[in-house]
Amino acid sequence: MSRNSYSAVLTYKSFDRSWRDLFNNTKPLSRNTVGVDGVSINDFATNYKDNIGKLHRAVSEKRFSFSQLKPVLILKPSGKYRLICVPTVIDRLVQRTLLGFLADKYHAQLANSISFGFVKGRSVKQAAELACAYRKKQAWVFKTDITSFFDSVDREILSSAIKKRIKERSLHPLLLSALECEVESSNRANVRRVAQLGIRRGIGVRQGMPLSPFFSNLLLQSFDQAVEKKGLRAVRYADDLIFFCDSRADCLSVADFCKAEFEKIGLTIPAVDDEKTKSVIYEPLQAAEFLGLELAPAQKAYELRLSEKQIQRLREEMLNYGSVKELLSRGITLATLGGKLSAKKNGYLAAYDVCRNIEHVHNELKDIERKCLLRIYQKDLNIDIPSLKAEAHTFLGL
Repeated sequence: MSRNSYSAVLTYKSFDRSWRDLFNNTKPLSRNTVGVDGVSINDFATNYKDNIGKLHRAVSEKRFSFSQLKPVLILKPSGKYRLICVPTVIDRLVQRTLLGFLADKYHAQLANSISFGFVKGRSVKQAAELACAYRKKQAWVFKTDITSFFDSVDREILSSAIKKRIKERSLHPLLLSALECEVESSNRANVRRVAQLGIRRGIGVRQGMPLSPFFSNLLLQSFDQAVEKKGLRAVRYADDLIFFCDSRADCLSVADFCKAEFEKIGLTIPAVDDEKTKSVIYEPLQAAEFLGLELAPAQKAYELRLSEKQIQRLREEMLNYGSVKELLSRGITLATLGGKLSAKKNGYLAAYDVCRNIEHVHNELKDIERKCLLRIYQKDLNIDIPSLKAEAHTFLGL
């Protein structure tokens, strides 16, 4: 593309398309979340055409700049906090528009034989299927992840990768500006909690920005190329990696290789001998876990199974539909509830149809579906289910 890439990519039409995608793909309850400017998606929606027009003029006149990120800290059952970095609505539109162009333009470079996460046209399902096929040829497995990946990214190295690999120079200032976004809070308790999570100014890429996954693949492209050059069988999904080897010694050799390659870009992986590590070596007869799936031995071959951990995650997600308040926030009524629950269940079944224990998964999801309905009928609608006749149970979908 010519020197006017900036104006060719950041058009009113592209912002409008990004807005529609953002609105349609955001859960109703989340549309009230605000950035540091105090504006939510619902606020923006009240006059979105004028708001898009103002954004387009600001971008066209080079008056636009990214704002800082609002921290939202969610307390986990473990007592620790999970940080969500919330960009402003207009920042999300600009980043989504840039991402739409970059994901298409650089798809071929990023869609190598290793990377499957956040690559257009690729999925967890494809990554898992390839991993299973690899294990049939090499049964020893080394699985690891990059330690605190997003929070540890060296911005200078990533900036160099952006300048080297993104040919549209007119987009560089915006991309580098997005990279520099930090978390901003006037709440001292939040500032302390964010610091305790290992977030350091000037280091890392903040998760929650649309461009963050693209940046991660751009940074790790050199690692993927090194893996391909060495001829290793491997699959990477974001910062999760799995390698297939012929022996334990080979697995340890791969671990050393990963450590050396990641050191070149300022990253590291956990030690294999650490009890709490995510670096694991699986022997041929052990089920290896990857992306919530298990590569399990079965009759001199290997099959994909959905792990119990992942089934529990699906259970927790579906149980969100067991409250009238939550359903109303999603625009779901009793008339549409059955269809929504069925669509959710069928979506999971379609995503995991390659798993050999899919019948077990189906039964689990049916049980969760029934529990969602029971919660609503008994807790929120005060229906005395045990007193109802069999026909009424059938009518209520129980």
